Amino acid sequence: MTDKIDAESVKNSVREQFGAAAHAYVTSASHASGDDLRRLLELAAPNGSERILDIATGGGHTALAFAPHVARVTAIDLTPAMLEEARSHAARRGASNITFDLADAEALPFADSTFEIVVARIAPHHFADPQAFVRESARVLVCGGLFLLDDNMAPEDDELDAFMNRFEKWRDPSHVKAHKPSQWRAWMAANGLSVVAEDALQLKRYAFDDWTARMRMPDDQRVALERWLLAAPKRCAEYFGLESKGEHIQSVCGTFAIIAGKKQ
Repeated sequence: MTDKIDAESVKNSVREQFGAAAHAYVTSASHASGDDLRRLLELAAPNGSERILDIATGGGHTALAFAPHVARVTAIDLTPAMLEEARSHAARRGASNITFDLADAEALPFADSTFEIVVARIAPHHFADPQAFVRESARVLVCGGLFLLDDNMAPEDDELDAFMNRFEKWRDPSHVKAHKPSQWRAWMAANGLSVVAEDALQLKRYAFDDWTARMRMPDDQRVALERWLLAAPKRCAEYFGLESKGEHIQSVCGTFAIIAGKKQ
C-alpha cells in the first residue's frame, strides 16, 4: 500500500495533470466512444431503476452512456476542473439525471449499500491505493450489486508489464500502475466481490502525436520517449504493436480489460 505522503503526492499530480487537460478529455474520441462502453452496458443490463456511481468520471462519458438506462447517476472525480467540464458537457447533452460531485475514490462520501452499480472506466491506474478503491466500491454497493472495472491492465508477463507501465508513466506522470488482471481479481475476492465476467486483454491503439499532446508532454520528453520506444526489445515492440516511419513512432498500443464482480 502506498503511504500517506506518497498518496497525497499522487493525488496532487492527478489534479495538476487532468486539470490542465480537462477539455481535451471531454473532446477525446477514444474516451467518448468505444466498444468498452457498449460492453459495460451489456454487462450491467440495467432495468431503469438503478442508482449508479461513476468513479473518476473524467469527461463524463460513462455517466452519459448509462444515464438513459438508469434512474440516477452520481459521477465523481478528484479534479474540480474536470468536473466542471463534464458538468457542462452533460448539460449540453440534455442529461438531467446526473449529479457531479467532488470525491476521492479511496474514501467515498456515501453510506453503505447506496448503489446498485459502481463503475470505474479508464481511471484506476491513477489511484494511489487500489485496494482502498475496491474496498470502498464494495462497501457502497447493495448486496447483489455489480462492480464494473474497465481499465488499463498489464499483461501477466513481467517483462511486458514493466514495459507498458514505463511508457504509460513516462507519458503521464500521474499514472501510478496498470495492474495485472490477477491482482484485481485478488482484491475483489478479498472484499466480497465474486467475478461474474472477465474479458481478455484487448489492445487499444494510440496515435503517438495525439496521445502525447493530450498530456501536454514537453518536447524533450516526447522525443526521449519516442527514441526509447524505437529501441524497444523485439518481443515488446511486437506485443504492443509499435508502428514507426523512419525515426518517428506512429502509434503504440496499450492493453485494457473489463472485469465485473457481484457483491456477495
